[in-house]
Amino acid sequence: METVRYGIVGATGYGSNHADAVEAVDGAEVVAGTARSEESIAPFATAYGATAYTDYEELFADESLDAVSICTPSGTHAEIAVAAAEAGIHVLSEKPLDVYLERVDRMIEAADRNDVRLGGIFQRRFTPERWTARQWVEEGRFGDLILADTAVKWHRPQRYYEDHWHGQRDLDGGVLMQQAIHFVDLLQWLTGGIERVTADTETMAHEMECEDVAVVSLRFENGARGTVAATTGVRGGRERVELNGTEGSYNSGTFVLEDDEVEPDLVEPPCGTGLEGQIRDFVGAVREDRDPIVSGRDARDAVEVVLAAYASAELDRPVRVDEVRDLQEHT
Repeated sequence: METVRYGIVGATGYGSNHADAVEAVDGAEVVAGTARSEESIAPFATAYGATAYTDYEELFADESLDAVSICTPSGTHAEIAVAAAEAGIHVLSEKPLDVYLERVDRMIEAADRNDVRLGGIFQRRFTPERWTARQWVEEGRFGDLILADTAVKWHRPQRYYEDHWHGQRDLDGGVLMQQAIHFVDLLQWLTGGIERVTADTETMAHEMECEDVAVVSLRFENGARGTVAATTGVRGGRERVELNGTEGSYNSGTFVLEDDEVEPDLVEPPCGTGLEGQIRDFVGAVREDRDPIVSGRDARDAVEVVLAAYASAELDRPVRVDEVRDLQEHT
């Protein structure tokens, strides 16, 4: 195809970031978008010279789209993705793919059945530091991994949870599913996978359905241990990702071998950095008929880990990640 004709479902808010990224990629063009009302979609249509819709089904029926980004509330992703796949449109979904595993698997099955690409947004992978850290893990330069940790200490005001979806279980989830999932993804991607979790969650700083504090103990497939500490209830907190091995460590951009900080030759992501880099890769996947770097199956992993943490907190016991589907089917 000469140009990938691209649509944005949920074009206001973060959808405009997707549109900007698409417009920065050679061989792709934003042609249409949807929002909840004609008033809210109008500025988007003007800014990008795009056709405006208030109904994604009309968008899929009327426009000859090659690809679409889904930037709506998390619990609506599956129904939109399945409809897009049935229309033969390649799908890039914001994180998480959806908030229940059955829905996520429905997205993957629909993409497979209709021979379209499915990708999930995890743009925080796409930095030279993290690409380098992953290569060092694969090469064994840190030695045997002993610990892998992340902390996500953010603030969200109460009004953030007073819209029509944030913090609600069926449409979103809490700090683990909405914010920390980026860093859960990084840990499992950097290490090769998470095997078991033990979680404690609580709602401490907001009035909301789901958790705004979570502490999760991890056991990785390679035998390492680790933690996730996450909240949206503090001010002045920071985020970090840390890997510690017998020969060296990585901590949010800093590399140490033995006892000395080093300046490595950084490995650039093959498609560029951040959201623009991930969308460039997805456009390439559509044009080249290949899986994107973060495929639907790959993006599923972080959702499965978060759901295992939710199950662990509810059952008050460790939960293996591969237990999640059976636990959901019996609840």
